[in-house]
Amino acid sequence: MRNTAGIPANDIRILKICGSTRTYARLVKGERTNLTYPVIAALCDLFNSSPQKKFELQRLWDVLDDTSFSESAEALVKAGFSPYMGFERIAVSMDLYELGLVPGLFQTERFIRRQHEGDPFLDATESEKLVQLRLHRQEEVERRGNAIRIRALLSEGALRNGCDAEQIDYLCELDERPNLTIRYLPFGSGPGRLFTASFSILSFQDDRDPDLVYFEAPGESRFVEAADPVQACRMAIEAGHEQARAIKEFKP
Repeated sequence: MRNTAGIPANDIRILKICGSTRTYARLVKGERTNLTYPVIAALCDLFNSSPQKKFELQRLWDVLDDTSFSESAEALVKAGFSPYMGFERIAVSMDLYELGLVPGLFQTERFIRRQHEGDPFLDATESEKLVQLRLHRQEEVERRGNAIRIRALLSEGALRNGCDAEQIDYLCELDERPNLTIRYLPFGSGPGRLFTASFSILSFQDDRDPDLVYFEAPGESRFVEAADPVQACRMAIEAGHEQARAIKEFKP
């Protein structure tokens, strides 16, 4: 990418991004360094790489031979990019389970702003950046249409956590689309199997790419692609849908 961009290896901008030319040389050789997602993102931007290429490089750098890896919330704010967003762009199906909040892809702009503007760890600039990132994600998914199938399973608690009439109406509207299914687990259905944390399952067109389970937590999130935990999460999702009700049945 550097050669294609016509940038020499000793360019001062590389030094500023990586801290030293030696660190950059280790990166080029595929050796482990202390580089972070924002650094890799900055190099990709400098070399005019595509968002897809940026996503691939970040994933390769962090996954290596492991079956799980993590990303930090700080990386998303600083780099404007996360592996999850890259996976989301190429997934052909997604199964979402949410305990506490409506999934970001299905939030109204009003809901998004209330969520981020009330975060004491974000300044106004960072908050607005995250709002725009989420709106952009929604636009990308909408443009893909039936190329992606999304099922969302929400706890009743998520629907009662800050959802106004506009948000509930929007969920019902989205549920009308042929590629989207939104259902909820009422409190009266009892505790579901393994439903102790929110998670997402992403599947891809290429059979060689394993399904991924994504767990989100404050400060850091984790991806798991080992077969057993992925299958356990999938079984939990299917069991939950058997108990769930259509979003149109929800009564605020």
